[in-house]
Amino acid sequence: MDRPLGEGRHAVSPHCHSQSVTGRRAGTNPAVPPSPAVHPSRHFKEEIFVNLKTLALAAFAAAIVGGPALAQDGGWTPNRNVELVVPYSAGGGSDLNARALAEAIRQNNLVSRNIVVLNRPGGSGAVGNTYVASRVGDGTAMMTFNSGQMMSTLSNDAAVKLENITPLGTLALDTLMLAVQADAPYEDFDAFLEAGTANPQSITIGGAARGGEDNLVFAILDTPTGNALQYVPFDGAGDIVSALLGGHVTAGIFNPGEISAQLEAGSVRILGTFSTERLGGIFADIPTFTEQGYPDAVFEMFRGYAGPPGMTDEMIAYWDNVLGQVAETAEWQADVEANSLIPTYMNAADSKAFWEQEEERYIVLLTDLGFIN
Repeated sequence: MDRPLGEGRHAVSPHCHSQSVTGRRAGTNPAVPPSPAVHPSRHFKEEIFVNLKTLALAAFAAAIVGGPALAQDGGWTPNRNVELVVPYSAGGGSDLNARALAEAIRQNNLVSRNIVVLNRPGGSGAVGNTYVASRVGDGTAMMTFNSGQMMSTLSNDAAVKLENITPLGTLALDTLMLAVQADAPYEDFDAFLEAGTANPQSITIGGAARGGEDNLVFAILDTPTGNALQYVPFDGAGDIVSALLGGHVTAGIFNPGEISAQLEAGSVRILGTFSTERLGGIFADIPTFTEQGYPDAVFEMFRGYAGPPGMTDEMIAYWDNVLGQVAETAEWQADVEANSLIPTYMNAADSKAFWEQEEERYIVLLTDLGFIN
């Protein structure tokens, strides 16, 4: 039986996508329909959740059309090494994604200069975001940009938001999962929630960036307990892994690639995934939260790249071309498969349109959940 997510907290699914899109390129995005009004009430799930989920699915389906094609190089090339900034600590999904990108570029000689990955964690992503945004008009500075970063800028009212950066491309979708130590006393997710409800604030869940995607899905999981669980924010997944294995938090929220090594080593157990269907590989036996009776616990996030404001059309075209070529490389595709990502390519223009759609949707979700006043 489906389990309701409660009346005190509003059940929403920050769901972006319901089908794998392999090696496809986005086309023209339609204008986003007006977001449904948020009316906190006992019947929130019936009034709001279905509408938001339908809107998200329609927006993404409309965006993914046409076949793969590469943008033309406008003639500009980097005149020095390129800084690829990760606004989180080493070992997290953004860090792994950035290093895989840099390696695919190096292996295929796609850029004449070195790609240097720099971790600049802090402020729920604000430190790294601000650093890149300060490099106005510099085509040799770029950063990872994903759903979590976008949510953090909105919920923390950060100085640097989507309007202050230059979208360069989207390469994949990702999902999340909840992990505990291998010897934790919870047979399944129901037992985990029962323990949290019986002992309020005794169960702690580590996640990245207050107000980001981890915090949002935590809010969804916390609803059935009457807000009895406790969220502990960290600068990145590497820190969350250390805290989980060290017994400093009860559980952690991770992307698949962030916790796969620990799962293979037998040091953690996964209680459920936020994916629409079961993942493959080492995660094949792990049930989704939907399977376990929590249909609103669904989340798939975009992973892309952005540059500072003021980039010229030639700079944007250059990186548009490079990212399009990366999506076709064997190295990148192998990394996508290894980390249970959904290969989804959108060029710079289509990424900008899609990210703007997502920003509007996240404002509705975050406002209703209380992250935005």
